[in-house]
Amino acid sequence: MKRFVPLLLGALLLGACSQSPGGTGSGRPELSSGIEVRFPAAPSSAYLSLLTGSGESVYQVAVPAGATSVAVDGSKWGAQAANAESILEFLPAEALNVSVNAAGIKANFLHWVMWQDKNSDGKLTAGEALDLMTHDRVAYVSQDAEVKFSTPSMNQVWKLKQGWSRAEHYVYLPTGSATYQRRLESSGVQRYELHLPTPVTSQ
Repeated sequence: MKRFVPLLLGALLLGACSQSPGGTGSGRPELSSGIEVRFPAAPSSAYLSLLTGSGESVYQVAVPAGATSVAVDGSKWGAQAANAESILEFLPAEALNVSVNAAGIKANFLHWVMWQDKNSDGKLTAGEALDLMTHDRVAYVSQDAEVKFSTPSMNQVWKLKQGWSRAEHYVYLPTGSATYQRRLESSGVQRYELHLPTPVTSQ
């Protein structure tokens, strides 16, 4: 009988692994997308929404009172790639000396908003947005993109990787210059920070 013990132990171990808790059909725990949004302590009835440039919400998640961060699911806004437009459509009207590394690049830019559901209807309405923002963007491009342009007070470079990424905002003023240098570049760190409003010339 002893010769069957290793086989029985092996069967028990395999059974234990296959019964691990989780939300997937395979019995394995779901993996985090690794995307996080941080902010000052949330009030009661708070939500985090991802909005288009026109203010349409494409993703929303409730935020517990007192929380200072929340994990978000990047798969929930992936379909917004279908709404991408020419990347040139996102440049400011006063953009000059525009150059793009390739023709036909399409893009989409989304931004985070935190709000308090004062009327308990579960929808973001006028006057509910908290006074928080970020210059970073949830960005999509149809292929690797590098866009350069200037405005009267700023030179800008957008360097974005194909697909979805966090477009990180970085700006500085060179010594002795009156023209800011700003970059919007895909970052491997998927962490967004909401803070009190600051001008685009500020980090």
